[in-house]
Amino acid sequence: MKDEYLSSLVGRAVQVYRGGPDSNVGVLLDVNEDYLTLQKEDGEIIYYKTAHIKSIKENSQIRYNSILKVYDANNLVKAATFNELLGYFKDQTIRINGKGPESKFGTLIDVKDDFLVLYTEQDGLIFYKEQHIKSFSHAIPTTSQEVVEEKENVDQPDVTEEVTEETAVNKMKEVYEQIIADNTANLMTNLKYSWIKINRKGPESMEGLLVEANDDYLVLVVNNEIFRIATYHVKNFSLSINSLEEQKDEQKDEQKQETKNAQTTNTSTDNEQSNESQKQESTDQETSTRSKLTYEEELNLANKRRNRRLKKKARQGKTKK
Repeated sequence: MKDEYLSSLVGRAVQVYRGGPDSNVGVLLDVNEDYLTLQKEDGEIIYYKTAHIKSIKENSQIRYNSILKVYDANNLVKAATFNELLGYFKDQTIRINGKGPESKFGTLIDVKDDFLVLYTEQDGLIFYKEQHIKSFSHAIPTTSQEVVEEKENVDQPDVTEEVTEETAVNKMKEVYEQIIADNTANLMTNLKYSWIKINRKGPESMEGLLVEANDDYLVLVVNNEIFRIATYHVKNFSLSINSLEEQKDEQKDEQKQETKNAQTTNTSTDNEQSNESQKQESTDQETSTRSKLTYEEELNLANKRRNRRLKKKARQGKTKK
């Protein structure tokens, strides 16, 4: 597919991909070195990497359809390469890979030479390898007039929700700063002995403990099984923040259980000590009672004990005869 052919379609209604989740119809706005820009009728802007486009056709039936609104060319984001273009959208909300199985909608945290980092509330940090990204998209920026109309017609957003989301994003950035690297190979090295999920959708998706990483393959331990995955075929992977939180919760539960056991042990010890104290008190009372007996009372007790012994011996003697 030659750039001259694509350039000739700028400003016309085209369909990228004949079918499937990546197929879209819209106005071709721009063609660059390794990507093109398409605007759908609803205003969404999609940036397609040309290396992944299998087909593109001009839709002559809607070629002059005025319903398609053209994006303001003055505000069109342009860059020399697809990767450089991504850099302009850091800290913004974008969608990766359209509506396909690897599609995700979230906040773009960082862009490196061969990967990008996306944050979603459900999945935490997701790392997409640049070579496997087909496209990304964002909503069309609203004009000042549109913003005024929205404020008049729509309820104000909950400030608490905005603050909560911003806090979550900042938390993920702090986590990312601990493992940051310039390329995928070094990133994987920093993630050794972490719980990750590889190729989030499809038959090759798996989740486990990363124990080895190099330029050729990864070693993942999954339920007592060891998997070796070719690094080239890893499309994306995610760091399970939820698992880390679960581990923290488990540690807290263990600490609570240990504290509870310690309290139970202390209670048992206290009970034993209490019983011993009661026995000692009883013995002391008997001793004290005896010490209070008069001489005659002690003599009577001694005679009674002597008489019982004599009677017992007499009975034993009769039994022998």
